[in-house]
Amino acid sequence: MELIGKAHREVQRARASLGNMPEVANRMINVLNNRTGPQLALMGIPNRTETILLIKRVLTLRTLAQTLERRGQDMQTEVNKFMDKFAALESRGLLGLLNSAGRLLSHENYAKRVNTFAANQITEKPSTLEATGPASGKNLYDRVENLFFIMNEIKHLFDVPPNFYKYTEADETLEAILRHQLPSQDWWTQMIQKIL
Repeated sequence: MELIGKAHREVQRARASLGNMPEVANRMINVLNNRTGPQLALMGIPNRTETILLIKRVLTLRTLAQTLERRGQDMQTEVNKFMDKFAALESRGLLGLLNSAGRLLSHENYAKRVNTFAANQITEKPSTLEATGPASGKNLYDRVENLFFIMNEIKHLFDVPPNFYKYTEADETLEAILRHQLPSQDWWTQMIQKIL
């Protein structure tokens, strides 16, 4: 969730810094590609390739932002699916994944919590007067039936085994956006005046 939030903030920041630059960049590149060397020299552009590469930084940032947004949406969809399935299990009696501070429990702590809960379920005294007395096989079965159901459902919690590749891809795209540098605003303004 932290990665999704960070990705969303960076996509918004990238879009704000881009503004209408991508549309202008396409027009600028088109003009540069349709001019001859002497015409570009008269415009004050000594190197077509270098100028186009600098302009393409705008298009690269736009592509990175779109990719990160798409990956963030995919991750959010996966998280929502998992949480919906887990909420259904919690309604059946499975313990929550969060500690008292609202942070996700480690695997070891959660395993301890579930084992303690299961042991308490099996050994807890019946709450009704009819069920008092020694625990029979039926009483014991009634006490753990829900635990078996939950255990079976946990095995099917993921449609496929968890794959963290998409999170790694999103993180790499986020890092690429953070490292990416647009042309300076002064340079951009000068190029607009020269080319368009």
